[in-house]
Amino acid sequence: MMGSPEFRRNLWLEFSPHRLIAMPVILIALFLLTTLGGHRGLNESSGSIAAFAFIVLIFVWGTRLAAEAVIGEVQDRTWDQQRLSATGAWQMAWGKLFGATAYAWYGGLICLGFYAVSRAAHLTPGAVLTAVGLYIAAGVFAHALSLGLSLQAVQRRRAFGRVQVLWYQVVAVVAAGIPLYAGLKGLGGNGAYAMTHWFGHSISMAHFMLAALAVFAAWSVAGVYALIRLEMMHRHGPWAWLGFVVFAMIFFGGLDYLPWNIPVILTALPGGLSAAFIVAAIATYAIAFGEPKQRVRFRRLAHEWQGGQWERVLELMPRSVLTLGLAAGAAMAAGVMADTTHFSNMAGVAEIRLAVLATVLFVIRDIGFVYAISLKHETGTGNADARAFLYLVVAYTLLPALAQTLDLTPLLAFFWPQWGEAALLTIVPPLMEVAVIGFLLRRRLASLA
Repeated sequence: MMGSPEFRRNLWLEFSPHRLIAMPVILIALFLLTTLGGHRGLNESSGSIAAFAFIVLIFVWGTRLAAEAVIGEVQDRTWDQQRLSATGAWQMAWGKLFGATAYAWYGGLICLGFYAVSRAAHLTPGAVLTAVGLYIAAGVFAHALSLGLSLQAVQRRRAFGRVQVLWYQVVAVVAAGIPLYAGLKGLGGNGAYAMTHWFGHSISMAHFMLAALAVFAAWSVAGVYALIRLEMMHRHGPWAWLGFVVFAMIFFGGLDYLPWNIPVILTALPGGLSAAFIVAAIATYAIAFGEPKQRVRFRRLAHEWQGGQWERVLELMPRSVLTLGLAAGAAMAAGVMADTTHFSNMAGVAEIRLAVLATVLFVIRDIGFVYAISLKHETGTGNADARAFLYLVVAYTLLPALAQTLDLTPLLAFFWPQWGEAALLTIVPPLMEVAVIGFLLRRRLASLA
């Protein structure tokens, strides 16, 4: 890590003699105030204060530093010079991720030291190490995700402001905070939080969440590296993204979920494959709105397709289209493996399989709609994505509510997948919509030639 010029540059910028002294002095004064001032020794309360200080430094301040690591360079007009420098993509990724947040980690590690000493009297050494590991892994995950989201926006050449940076922070903190909370709860060994079940195996919740945070942090760092490579104009295929999606499908597909109050028809679907489909569908929507949609990229894609350069086609192909294939595969597998004992005849089996197909068609419709809107104009992709998102929200909320109010319930099949309805009503409306969107999208793509 110290071999990265970007990391060393950030250390020189962040660690002045004054700042080196100020952080430990302020934190030690805070900890002395909460212990000696309250006539208390090191106990669970002092550990909670140290944990709170860590959260403020790493999750509130650190995620902002990570999000602004590249955005600040773009705003200062120095990013183009940096990405065209001799620094390698891996060195730049490490330097930005850990260099920009180094001062926050300086204070955060002091807080963790105080936390470990405070909790040592109430937890076993193994539990203390697990808790410290949870905090560190969650912090790295949050920083890498925040930086990755900001890099995605930089790639799309979006305008940046406080609201955008706050949004990256919120997403990162929520994504890292949930497993951190579950893991820390598991340390107490109480109730449902003590153990979790993954593919039928019982695993300590704390250890499982620590491993999950570490793996997702590694994937996030890999994502930062991939985006830095793209910024440096390196060729980068879709395999890292697809590998992450497949991993997430397996990870969430193996978890046991509490039973939901859902229609009996849905309980026939295998839970693991259904969760895998949901994960892949969410990833499809996320990358569809997140990836850039320049016309020149589609022109190059068409040219490489006509020339039969399939490796290059995979590099240029929208990641959302490839991810959609994973989602469709998981959904079809869930439909094929549905538990037929829930139904008295084959008509019920056909209904649920058609409903699964209709759900996939709705996802195809939505992704095609996003691209049809975004490719309408040469510029303003971000605004086009916002319009597409708004139209989809209206299509899934306001329009079906209006149809119900007007007692036009058959029209609901155009807005929501129908489960347990007649075959024609289930499959024909989304199929018609896919055909219309396909026609519009074909015209948009033809206009690029």
